[in-house]
Amino acid sequence: MKYLAIICLFGLFWQPLAQAQSAPLRLAMLPYPEYAEYDAEGRAIGPAVQVMARLLEHAGYSYEVRLLPVARVRRGLMSGELDLWLGLNNQVGLEAYTLQSHASFGVVPINLYYRPGEPAPTWPDSLPGRTLILITNYSYSLPVSRTLQDARLALQTRSSSSHAGAIRMLLRGRGDYLLDYRGQVASASASLGIDAPPHIVVDEPPMRLFVSRQHAQAQALMNRLDQAFESLVREGVVMDVTRQ
Repeated sequence: MKYLAIICLFGLFWQPLAQAQSAPLRLAMLPYPEYAEYDAEGRAIGPAVQVMARLLEHAGYSYEVRLLPVARVRRGLMSGELDLWLGLNNQVGLEAYTLQSHASFGVVPINLYYRPGEPAPTWPDSLPGRTLILITNYSYSLPVSRTLQDARLALQTRSSSSHAGAIRMLLRGRGDYLLDYRGQVASASASLGIDAPPHIVVDEPPMRLFVSRQHAQAQALMNRLDQAFESLVREGVVMDVTRQ
């Protein structure tokens, strides 16, 4: 009876942990053409989704994927509504609410585009007094964001709600430069049937996993995912989402 009581006690102690581990992890990604997007049936697909599926399954976790705008991702990580995010450390103060993986899932080039036939700019020396086209509600890496906030540059900005629209604005002379992610411009240019405008690379921030500190086992989860990443790399699995 004594041993039975001990077993029951341990059973009660481990039950919440088992339940926590069996609950699907809520993984967020930003919608990104050809990397993470919904198919016609509303399922998240793309190379980034495949890489994360491989990682989480290797680590022994069930999961669900949500494609969300960055503002909702930030709120979800802060509140604990989301457990994980694959993205860039481009949110001021995000470290207070998340743990960041050691593993990098590839870099995401941020480019400064200019019109064909014009001289190539330099960053940030060519920006003072110029008009820069940005994408509505988009965020960039912290170094890029800090440059954009430098009042000494006297930057003028215009916004486009779409990447294709931003390219049209640039080519029509409604701005001097376009700041955007390489993958987004490549996809939008293809949809327009044109080559991507010439560009210079401004930054290449790495994609990492962020775990909400609200998760009951945040550090253990982060450690386990980093270990799973290293295990897959040793097996020869390509974990760079941009090389899929």
